[in-house]
Amino acid sequence: MYKWISLLVLAWMPALAFSQSLRCSEKIIGEGSTRLEVSSLCGEPAQIEHKTIYRDVSTATPGVAVGTTTEVHLELWVYNFGPDRLMQRIWLEDGVVIRIDSLGYGF
Repeated sequence: MYKWISLLVLAWMPALAFSQSLRCSEKIIGEGSTRLEVSSLCGEPAQIEHKTIYRDVSTATPGVAVGTTTEVHLELWVYNFGPDRLMQRIWLEDGVVIRIDSLGYGF
């Protein structure tokens, strides 16, 4: 039994390493959380940045390749929880969390 549990944990480790989450108000914020959930659980961020990126969207049919570029608007929210916790950067696309990065310790 323990052998199977160990194998299951090892199989999931790579996925766990790439997905970040953040604990606010005893709740977990992660990818897929909404802007409303984040602000209601974590409060207002210390900093908000707005970025525009361009994604290449290509459609390919046999013999024809059509490439277009799509403009995507991102919001980056930075939370500073003080010197005892890491600051967190939350990437939002269309009001949904797509990524969470840990930064250095806060101040």
